[in-house]
Amino acid sequence: MLIELQSHSTVSDGQLAPAEVVERAAEAGVTTLALTDHDAIAGVTEAARAAERLGIELVPAIEMSCVHQYAEDLHICGYWIDLGKIAGACERAQHERVTRAGEIVEKLREEGFDLHLEDAVREAGDALSIGRPHIARAAGATGDLGPFFEEYLVPGAKAFVPRRWPNAQQAIELIHEAGGAAVIAHPYWDISAPNEVDDLIRSLGADGVETFYPTHDKKQTAHLLELCNELSLIPTASSDYHGPTLRHVRPRRAPGAA
Repeated sequence: MLIELQSHSTVSDGQLAPAEVVERAAEAGVTTLALTDHDAIAGVTEAARAAERLGIELVPAIEMSCVHQYAEDLHICGYWIDLGKIAGACERAQHERVTRAGEIVEKLREEGFDLHLEDAVREAGDALSIGRPHIARAAGATGDLGPFFEEYLVPGAKAFVPRRWPNAQQAIELIHEAGGAAVIAHPYWDISAPNEVDDLIRSLGADGVETFYPTHDKKQTAHLLELCNELSLIPTASSDYHGPTLRHVRPRRAPGAA
């Protein structure tokens, strides 16, 4: 049995179409797969058809981006969600994403970039899936996007625009209202201080924590396992698959950023 609880398609920031994600998973021997596109469920039906054809169990899922006092871009995964019940929240989140992208583009234009929102939309393939990586590439960034993010797109940087909705508690409530299980994704990816990670997990009332993750070191993994055991939370694991050649690395915050 091989379980993959985070994967992303072209519906958000992945390289492959939903069915192709499932096909790659099958080739790798995955038996249970969750398609967790950011704030989007449009690929789940296509992925489910491919999973049925290939004999894989597909978990209807989502990865919601939200805000918290410790992280301006915290991620909460929702598993076994009712697609109809989460659809309204996805629609609002995607429109907020477009609005935010337009504000970022305007700030980059003020910095001298010959850039329009339509350029970033072309990178994303769909306006509703637009994110900062698409904006960075539309602005001319290639390869490792970290340096561009650090100068322009993280808190304290020249073109940063904060996320406004939902906050972490609201994201968990939305997942629960859709009948799903809420799991705090890769906490040490979003937050570096152990005391803040500890407080986050204790305070949010999630159902689980993504404990085993490519960038979590042994000490961080042990800390998360201890919390899961103490709080009776479910520890999960994933590779956070975004495609065959996409190295999904989070840029550090800009110097001086809160």
